[in-house]
Amino acid sequence: MSSSVAETPKGSVSRKQALESLRKLPAMSASAGRLLGHLARRDCELAEVASLVEKDPVLAAQVVQAANSAEFNRAQRVESVRHAIVMVGVGTIRKFALIRTVANLFSRRAPAPAFSMTRFNLHSVAVGTLMELLSDELPLEYPEGAFLGGLFHDVGTLLIACALPHQYQDTLAISALTGRPLFVCEQNLLGTDHAELSALALEKWDLAEPVKHGAAYHHAPESSAPATGGRKALVPLSLALNKADELVDALGMSIEPTRAIMQTLPSIQFEGYEFNQKRVLERFALEWKAVDAMLR
Repeated sequence: MSSSVAETPKGSVSRKQALESLRKLPAMSASAGRLLGHLARRDCELAEVASLVEKDPVLAAQVVQAANSAEFNRAQRVESVRHAIVMVGVGTIRKFALIRTVANLFSRRAPAPAFSMTRFNLHSVAVGTLMELLSDELPLEYPEGAFLGGLFHDVGTLLIACALPHQYQDTLAISALTGRPLFVCEQNLLGTDHAELSALALEKWDLAEPVKHGAAYHHAPESSAPATGGRKALVPLSLALNKADELVDALGMSIEPTRAIMQTLPSIQFEGYEFNQKRVLERFALEWKAVDAMLR
């Protein structure tokens, strides 16, 4: 499912043990599944978003609290979900509600000390936001799953941090010392990596096949079967995720605490397709400002 697995060194967790961590994966409730399914659409209207969020008292309280954060510097206090949507915007509340739904599933589990839920949330929503913008520019495979692809591509990292905290700390340390990518260190220590675990988690949660496939191959898009549609090949979700993930990391929104901001950003151009990369980055910066304020 993921890229080739390196030989597991002596003393590390076996692949079987690592995969057994999936037993600790929180169940996706029917209400959470419905919320994800509806809010994944970009054409959600105010009343629909408010109705969905209000059905979850914990999520509703988080939305109101975030909308009242000091980052927004409001003279008027936000008192309800609908008020928050009016003040902050449907798109921002939609993104916030989606990532909080995922994070709330793991709220009863203490992750590894080096893992930051804030970094995870920022990275996941940033990749999802960029994926949606790319879907406006490219014939993307399964465009309706673009945001969910970004949101869930690294959920395997969250699973490792919660279910195998010592191993998570070790992979971070080895990656920092050797300069090797984190997923390579995971393969060496666990016999699997977060990409494969992400896909297996999404399978258990019964998410769409293209989203699972994109997560599985987002570090090895060259190994993913090409998507086709009409006369021209579609851009695989895995390839778009790979480029979006790298760009978001380069912008300083990495899950890893030691990842430095890059002076030269990686390209998000795709061979055979022309679009204005500068326009995408400007739209991203504009959309990201309010989301970033709510998530910090």
